Amino acid sequence: MAQQTLVGREIVGGAAEGRVLYADTGLSFWGGCDPQTGVIVDHTHPLHDECVRGRVLAIPNGRGSCTGSQVVLELLLNGVAPAALLLRTPDVILSLGVIVAEELFGHSIP
Repeated sequence: MAQQTLVGREIVGGAAEGRVLYADTGLSFWGGCDPQTGVIVDHTHPLHDECVRGRVLAIPNGRGSCTGSQVVLELLLNGVAPAALLLRTPDVILSLGVIVAEELFGHSIP
């Protein structure tokens, strides 16, 4: 498989690598991703039953409420977070979860 480099605007800095997990549908982390396992549990999402752990999650945007930041924080603290989030539209809610994890617990993803 050919290696591909993606370029974009970073909200939270860092470097990551992993297999890309792509969907053209936004994901609601609250209720859509199990924070204990990293498995996408939203039955209506194209990535249903896929695990985000260690993957570069490429989606257009997050969906839903501000509690998505809590789920991202829990994914990081539980060691099942994606290696990186690539979003078409910057998402301050998802970024907040990463920033809190980085500032308070020393866990982060770009």
